Amino acid sequence: MKRGFVLLAFAAAACTTTPAATTSPKTPDAANAAVLPPEQADACKASSYAGLVGKPAIDPDIPPAGRLVRHIRPDSIVTMEYVFARLNIEIDTQGVITGVRCG
Repeated sequence: MKRGFVLLAFAAAACTTTPAATTSPKTPDAANAAVLPPEQADACKASSYAGLVGKPAIDPDIPPAGRLVRHIRPDSIVTMEYVFARLNIEIDTQGVITGVRCG
């Protein structure tokens, strides 16, 4: 009986899971941007488009959406990979630009 109990205890222990180690999120934020090499921190030239924030999305100065430019609206589906040279233009439901960033 003891032997069966020990085997049962080992089997139960083998089925348990351990919590995964917490890792930092892969989302680009101010903390993550600080560790990027200087040549990649503003690779998409987002700082040069900062003046577009607050303007309507139909403004002629806005670069058109393409391979390295994304227009992100609230209903947009976007991938999570970080592309240093890609410019993300965030647009709210009223069609106003709320932010520009690389990624």
